[in-house]
Amino acid sequence: MRLKILFLTVLFLIFTGCSKMQIEDFKGKTPEFIPQEYFNGNMTAYGMVKDRSGKIIRTFKGKLVGSWDKDGIGTLDEKFVYDDGEELTRVWKLKPTGKKTFDATAGDIVGTAKMIANGNTVMIDYVMKVPYNDSTIDISVKDWLHLQEDGVILNHSKMKKFGFTVGELVITIIKE
Repeated sequence: MRLKILFLTVLFLIFTGCSKMQIEDFKGKTPEFIPQEYFNGNMTAYGMVKDRSGKIIRTFKGKLVGSWDKDGIGTLDEKFVYDDGEELTRVWKLKPTGKKTFDATAGDIVGTAKMIANGNTVMIDYVMKVPYNDSTIDISVKDWLHLQEDGVILNHSKMKKFGFTVGELVITIIKE
């Protein structure tokens, strides 16, 4: 019995001791990612979708157009074309809630996404409705967007269901 408790304790410490990436990890990293500046104008995205085993199951290209109104609310209009011909449009509304925080909404997003900028990184945490068979399922997504020195964004996302990774997105965004 003691061996079992010791084993479970060690297993618990291993899994809880593994540090997850936090937005605070990017404090002071440059260049500073200011969403109102970067998500203003035209951008092109290139990406891939991976399944839970890491196999690339789809690729896509996207055209993104960002703008901000006089009240400081942003619109990010995304149009994607997948390698199988499917087209997808998502229009984000970005409402500032603080100096570097935003509430973000879109048609296929459940509720309100939380967006935080820190250093050279933006993190967006949300639940997305994804087509599945003849219905949809809700998938938890955490997007990490890292601004590079040349103005390119490297974006990686984990998609989870019931706490288990079911897929990943890898995207490169180039501002025109």
